[in-house]
Amino acid sequence: MVCFFSRADGLIRCEVRPAGNGDGYELLIDRPDAAVQVERFNGAEALNRRWMDVEGYLISQGWRGPAPRQHLKYLS
Repeated sequence: MVCFFSRADGLIRCEVRPAGNGDGYELLIDRPDAAVQVERFNGAEALNRRWMDVEGYLISQGWRGPAPRQHLKYLS
């Protein structure tokens, strides 16, 4: 799953994907300053808790979203 958050100063891309080794999940956060953060989780429950924290934080900081890739043009 890939979704985006936007505001005047940029775009944040978030991706949830299976871990590269096939065991668990990864949450990738790609920020406007080119910093990429990857967090790994053993189970879906921990990943979901973290995603809810990230989403809440971004919204509280004025980011709009999340929006899937095909709806990106409507965030501007």
